[in-house]
Amino acid sequence: MQRWLKSITPDRHTLEKLWCLKPFKALVLDRGCWTFNRHSVTRAFALGLFIAFIPPIPLPVHLVTCVILGVLFRLNLPVLFATVFISNPFTWLPQVAGSLWVGAKLLGLDLMPLLHGLKHQNIGAQFQELWAPLLLGSLVLGLVAAGVGYVLAQCIWRARVIFHLRRRRARSNGRRAALS
Repeated sequence: MQRWLKSITPDRHTLEKLWCLKPFKALVLDRGCWTFNRHSVTRAFALGLFIAFIPPIPLPVHLVTCVILGVLFRLNLPVLFATVFISNPFTWLPQVAGSLWVGAKLLGLDLMPLLHGLKHQNIGAQFQELWAPLLLGSLVLGLVAAGVGYVLAQCIWRARVIFHLRRRRARSNGRRAALS
């Protein structure tokens, strides 16, 4: 798993040479943010899933949040960035609709009258009624996705390690049998 992840990420030394990262070199190029170990990768995956559920707004909030939290907690930045891109223009509509639905259910609101009266001209006025269920739903779905993602990443990492150990033992036993 580590070899594959390392093969698809840019080398740390090539990133050091980029002009746009020179002012942030000490922060972003910290060795802790580029190590591929189980702890760093699984936590980065979970945090990336949580950040991906931030409602899409025009500013690059997802990437800025990734950099700040990734450097602060010394998580694997390539995994964190890749996971955040689960939230993209193709997934925004289901993400926002799901967040609204979950938030409305938790708050006990009926969104149908509001959605039937939703028109492009007065969307700003109606956003005041939609922001609370949207934020609550995004928070709940982000926490659920982060929890499930963390457990799933841990299980996949451990399964891959067990697979490689068994394969190594089988090769080792095969060599012993051939020598005997």
